[in-house]
Amino acid sequence: MNLAYVRWKDAVAEEAADSAPHPTQAKLVELHEIGFLLDENDEAVVIGMELNDDPAVRPGRWRLHIPRVSIQEMRVVDLEKAFPKKRKRAASGSVRPERPR
Repeated sequence: MNLAYVRWKDAVAEEAADSAPHPTQAKLVELHEIGFLLDENDEAVVIGMELNDDPAVRPGRWRLHIPRVSIQEMRVVDLEKAFPKKRKRAASGSVRPERPR
């Protein structure tokens, strides 16, 4: 399983109830998200926001579809490399051999 960090630009939604004049075009904002890489193709990247241990359930309860044209940066790393398992320390009574100087 791979983790993906995606940074992209998208338009901001505006509330229409305010009577003050607003520019006709929404501004672009920079967004970023980290999730499980579920799918990627030439058009979009799909990342999942939650993992489920049930083998019958595909990972990612919340799926985010990000168009490739909006992506500014994307990094993908294997889950095991991102969070390596810690090795057990040697027993406190054992003595380590000294390294030659």
